[in-house]
Amino acid sequence: MITQDVSFEGFTATDWRRLADVFRSPSSNDGQTAADEAASARGGIVAITTGNRLRKLLHTQRGRLELASAEWPMKLPELAGRYDASWALELSAGALEELSERFSERIRPGQGYLEQALELARALRELEAEGLISLWPRRFADIPVPGSRVLGTALDMLCGEGRTVALGVFCGGELYTGLVARRHGLGFDRIVGPDELRPQMGLLSGDYRRDYRHYAAAAERTVGPLAVGAFGELVTFQALAKDPAPGAFALAVASRDLIVSPVSAAMALPLGLDLSRAAFAGLRGLAERFGAGGALSPVLGRAETFVSRDLSALLGFDPWAALVGLFGRDRPKREHD
Repeated sequence: MITQDVSFEGFTATDWRRLADVFRSPSSNDGQTAADEAASARGGIVAITTGNRLRKLLHTQRGRLELASAEWPMKLPELAGRYDASWALELSAGALEELSERFSERIRPGQGYLEQALELARALRELEAEGLISLWPRRFADIPVPGSRVLGTALDMLCGEGRTVALGVFCGGELYTGLVARRHGLGFDRIVGPDELRPQMGLLSGDYRRDYRHYAAAAERTVGPLAVGAFGELVTFQALAKDPAPGAFALAVASRDLIVSPVSAAMALPLGLDLSRAAFAGLRGLAERFGAGGALSPVLGRAETFVSRDLSALLGFDPWAALVGLFGRDRPKREHD
């Protein structure tokens, strides 16, 4: 969701790495076994086929593989397991050319990167539905593809034109990482990192519940008026990434483990829905405890599912799940800076 003329300022390599840490559960960062590290480095395998005939087999780390040793046809999970790969992709011969043609027909002058990325995702989903492309363990059909109008409405609710959204993550009494993004059109045209903001924050108290105000003030002076910001400690964000249980997000805000400021209508909606999810889950558990689960659980379960999907239906995708899915992959163990 960036514009064509977007500028990135105030990021060091450490800041970028730390930003990804925010959406990884603690187990993804610390205490990895040798097996975990090996799994994260297994790479993927790509099979080029014509009908039931295997024409080429490539491993992203081992290069081209001998076809004589491959049994075909084979399901993608089996193919990945056979060559110790973490993902597998099957491409029908000519699928990439077809993808290129469909994508080139749909892009228009003046489109932003986001709109072009959505068109590419739609083309991939079409080819997958037609059996020309297959991906495992995730499918292209799982890629969220909201419409431009839906995105525009969601952005207007979250952050008006020229205003900013901020993320501030603290650890050990210091600003760990963060970013501030300024809205322009159907995206953000200026993204500023913590290295630009730290000098303006002055002396910190060591308590992020007070220090976040200095971060927010620096963000407004440097980038623009704040529409909404989320501030908290690294462990809080990582705990939400690890176990986003019903009500966890709203409870973190209520207990001030996570500070959302200012609280806009766009943020009040997901907070209310999160509390509703927790309420429905609790009612269902209570009904089961007193022997009424058989009659009430299906009704409460459907209600909980309906509430859970409201925000995703509004946006066209689950924003938190998208962030966790993007950054929450295992990686080799690395000490925090």
